[in-house]
Amino acid sequence: MFLIGTWIYISKRKHLMNMLISLEYIVLSIFLLLILITFSVGLETYLSLIFLVASVCEGSLGVGMMVGMVRSHGSDYINSLSSLKC
Repeated sequence: MFLIGTWIYISKRKHLMNMLISLEYIVLSIFLLLILITFSVGLETYLSLIFLVASVCEGSLGVGMMVGMVRSHGSDYINSLSSLKC
């Protein structure tokens, strides 16, 4: 799952929304792996809760950046981010 998410992140770099969705897919696959490891070893699952809270904060920050970019540039194309273009 992690490799599929990474491949989508690398190949779909045209729109910011596609990149954010693939990053969330990568985070969810890491979360699933973390849960499976903690259950198999018999540890507490508090670390997975902290990881989930951090990933939600990362997702909301990404959506906020995308909204700001759409409002200032008019689209979510990555190519429109370059400040050197006039």
